[in-house]
Amino acid sequence: MRHKKFILFVALVLVAFLIGYLVSSHNWECTPCAYNSGDIVPLVNENYYPVLMHEIENAESSIDIVLYEFKWYDNNNSVVQLRDLLAKRAEDGIKIRMILDQSKWYGKITDLSKENNKTGNYLAERGISVKMDSEKITTHDKLIIIDDEIVILGSHNWGSSALTKNNEASVLIRSEDIAEYYGNYFEYLWKNA
Repeated sequence: MRHKKFILFVALVLVAFLIGYLVSSHNWECTPCAYNSGDIVPLVNENYYPVLMHEIENAESSIDIVLYEFKWYDNNNSVVQLRDLLAKRAEDGIKIRMILDQSKWYGKITDLSKENNKTGNYLAERGISVKMDSEKITTHDKLIIIDDEIVILGSHNWGSSALTKNNEASVLIRSEDIAEYYGNYFEYLWKNA
């Protein structure tokens, strides 16, 4: 039964990516699509950000995050608001763990890795457990697991363009089974970061 759910999940993620690729700009609000184990909510383009913020604001116990890019900005924008909300939720007692990419190209640390390190240090100073992945592997995930029940994944990096103007496709899945699957994946990455 889990295998069938996983195949359905993979198919729905592929459909979400295809829709994001084919559509330039449109208000793609969608009611949750029901399946046997939970709900799937497509998050296309700028619809991702308010849903993400809402789910983080309403987290009750834990948030696990794996990101390729969490850009650093000095000016106030959607990414700074997201960064500050995570810091506030950690202050509220929510257990937050984050893995960020740290890559080298031709022996040099990338600008993206430098920004991830700056963001990671800022959040670590505010009570969030942050690890950088190995320089030997690129972690290209965009994965959020909330309260062992909600999974958000897709193409959205956490940079201003991705959150406000790029064509992006992600999904929110409310399912303890899917959250357990990705929770195990997160634990594997966490142990190896």
